[in-house]
Amino acid sequence: METRKRIIKVASELFLKYGLRSVIIDDICNELRISKKTFYVHFKQKEELIESLLTEMRHKKSTVGNSFSPDENAIDIMWRHLNAFKSNDLAEKHINFFYDLQKYYPTIAQNHAQEIEQQYLTRVCASLKAGVEQGVLRSDLNITGLAVLMKNIGFAVTVRELHDTTDMSVLQIIDFMADTFIRVAATEEGQNYFASKRKNAHEKQ
Repeated sequence: METRKRIIKVASELFLKYGLRSVIIDDICNELRISKKTFYVHFKQKEELIESLLTEMRHKKSTVGNSFSPDENAIDIMWRHLNAFKSNDLAEKHINFFYDLQKYYPTIAQNHAQEIEQQYLTRVCASLKAGVEQGVLRSDLNITGLAVLMKNIGFAVTVRELHDTTDMSVLQIIDFMADTFIRVAATEEGQNYFASKRKNAHEKQ
């Protein structure tokens, strides 16, 4: 793996574990056993590293979002993404990361939000339209409006706006959002399908 990619990978791990503000360039160099001179060959400052890391995050999210099995319906895709986000404490770590980003690097956070917004809306609208065609989501949905609402709620969770004002944990909020979405958007067939997936998941635990 080339040095630049190694720096981004290790920095990402450290930022998620300790927080954006707590990790300094020296920490990253020590973890990689490289000199600061080597670091500065690839990144002029910490802010540039953060921007590169976010660019890679967006690329990975786009790749994952565009990969699905022909046998999956919209609820399968939502379920897969929920489980991926909830696994290995990723939800809490990502929320802490973006909370720090918003608080200490607001300009970078704003640029990231603008970059990801259209990508997110395009992907979600496509998934919702597919769900309607598959019969698991209601045919009278305002697809664009629902996609925007989901984006805004997701952003509120990401910056801790929701879970700082409630005693619910992050995972409880995510489950609540999923339940609310199904009740609002799914057909009876979709609701039953979601309930069966949840039941099967609980039985496997």
